[in-house]
Amino acid sequence: MTDTTIDDLAGSDEVELTEYTSESEAPAAEDAARRPSASAPGAGTGRRKQAIARVRLVPGTGEWTINGRTLEQYFPNKVHQQIVGEPLKVLELDGAYDVLVRVHGGGPSGQAGAVRLGVARSLNGIDPELNRPTLKKAGFLTRDARVPERKKAGLKKARKAPQYSKR
Repeated sequence: MTDTTIDDLAGSDEVELTEYTSESEAPAAEDAARRPSASAPGAGTGRRKQAIARVRLVPGTGEWTINGRTLEQYFPNKVHQQIVGEPLKVLELDGAYDVLVRVHGGGPSGQAGAVRLGVARSLNGIDPELNRPTLKKAGFLTRDARVPERKKAGLKKARKAPQYSKR
């Protein structure tokens, strides 16, 4: 290897960049290539507790339609609104898709969880190579399998026993 001194570089018009310089354009181009684009539609189904949600994503302006109503009308609770929109926020796709949802069964919390899973699955279906690692790491592609325990005979509820009397 030859050592380059400042005197050697003074005569040349161009300075050769090496792999050790910090002036590299590769990461900027790589970030642009890794950013998901909202070009294709997608669909997915989500389930949580007793709720089932069928979700369609269409490239658009970020408008939510849940059973014919807006997101704020259907889920007035801000926590449920945040739960539903998390997959799009994680992928930085807020406002890139119109979300059309048909959900039934269960209560508000179960329905919000079902919609979130449906949105995540539809985003995964649009571009698995780009979206899947991020969604998987955040835990949005995992179906929460917890369901209420069944009531047993001789008990008031699943585990609650009638009051015990010694005599």
